[in-house]
Amino acid sequence: MFLIQLITSFLAGGIFIALQTLIGERTPLKWRGPILTIPSTMALGFIFIALTKTTQDAKEASIVIPAALAVDYIFVLIFAYLSKFTLSASFAGGFAAWAISAFALIKFPPENFALSFAYCVPPILIMYFLIKKLPQETKIEPVPITLKHTLIRALIGGSVITTIVILSNTLGNVWGGLFTVFPAAFTATFLIYYRVHGKKIIPSVAKSFFFPGIPGFIIYAYIAGITFPLIGIWLGTLAAYTATAIFYITYQFVRDLRR
Repeated sequence: MFLIQLITSFLAGGIFIALQTLIGERTPLKWRGPILTIPSTMALGFIFIALTKTTQDAKEASIVIPAALAVDYIFVLIFAYLSKFTLSASFAGGFAAWAISAFALIKFPPENFALSFAYCVPPILIMYFLIKKLPQETKIEPVPITLKHTLIRALIGGSVITTIVILSNTLGNVWGGLFTVFPAAFTATFLIYYRVHGKKIIPSVAKSFFFPGIPGFIIYAYIAGITFPLIGIWLGTLAAYTATAIFYITYQFVRDLRR
């Protein structure tokens, strides 16, 4: 049964992320960023944690999300700073920084969502301003999303969902929660943009990951953590996505007014 759950999680993760990529490609440019940053790996991670364990376990996994985002954006920061060298150096440095930060988080996990949020805000703000100091391209040309690019995202996404299920069932919910925001999408995006546009575009791509993505991830995790035990997996997922969508629409509306 557990093997079937792992296969299902891999296929569901791959298909969902491939569809998200294809939909993002076919939307107007101003909506492409929000659509591609809608929580997908996180959402599927919570669903499969709840399916293979309980909704309470999904709630426990959600607690670590804000703190885990800080760990993810350490990867983004280091990758952006090392991108002036080589792609391999950027990935090696970024994943090494992620692993060290993740180990520290596992050793000192937040006890509740508020503390996890406190773990998140200061380092995220610092990293955002550090990345802003890097040379920025004034315009990021979208990369045409080919079948190859879609398959890369699908394979990475499916692998991460399977890893989430394994870790949550073997090492605990903190590990599962940590990997629901593993920088899989960042990895695929950096790889594709680096190869298509070169190293100069990477700091601008890294800067674009911060908003509206971070608030959207936190909103989704918070609502899912509340609703999963109360109304179940599917209605809880719907509630979390609805809250996230309202935020993204409001964010885009405010941006349009300011222009």
